[in-house]
Amino acid sequence: MREGRECVMGLSIGSQRSHQGALFWCGLPGLIFLGLFGSVSAAQAGSFLPGQYFLLDHPDGAISPPPYGLRMDSLGYTFSVELNGAEVVLDWSGGTTATLTGTLWNNQTSELWSVDYEVTGIVTAPANLGFTATGGNGSLIDPSLSVTSLVGKQDGSGSAFTLLADGHRLGGHPSSGGPDTPVARGWIQGSGTNDWLAIVTPIPEPGTGLLFGLGLICLGGIRRRRGP
Repeated sequence: MREGRECVMGLSIGSQRSHQGALFWCGLPGLIFLGLFGSVSAAQAGSFLPGQYFLLDHPDGAISPPPYGLRMDSLGYTFSVELNGAEVVLDWSGGTTATLTGTLWNNQTSELWSVDYEVTGIVTAPANLGFTATGGNGSLIDPSLSVTSLVGKQDGSGSAFTLLADGHRLGGHPSSGGPDTPVARGWIQGSGTNDWLAIVTPIPEPGTGLLFGLGLICLGGIRRRRGP
């Protein structure tokens, strides 16, 4: 009888240790991910690497509301890239072109418009600090499907679009970013001022939240098994 109890106790302890081991290896990827993700985030501070990014309304537009990320004096409109369901994604694979696609909120007509704009002639800035581009073209589409063509316009330095840290533009808005915050700026042909002006922020990877949650759940299981 005693030998039987010892056998059962041994199996129970072995099972518990095996379960704790499984929980440990379950939580380990989460820990590794957190370490790597933290390192990558720190390494990328002040840099702009290929990927997908959301455009956010630039705080300059909030000085005299409504805020905007695209201004088109030639049409008499400003467009928000955030309000009322608007969302514009900048997609850059690291090559010589990038796209800005999505929906814009027309601040004057209270409608969602579509935008499809391609930036061309990209030259990457040193140390991954963004890029400059020599051209751009695309279209705005209103709810009635009327199309307005957009053609890039070069400034005095030959740039039609830039994605660079802009401490000057954000200097008066410390709550919206710092000297390393990427700002998208692009010029478009037409009368008056027609330009993109937006803050750029990375789109989180789809699996980031799931892996982070898995790590926390498994680590919680280890803590409960080990007791206080």
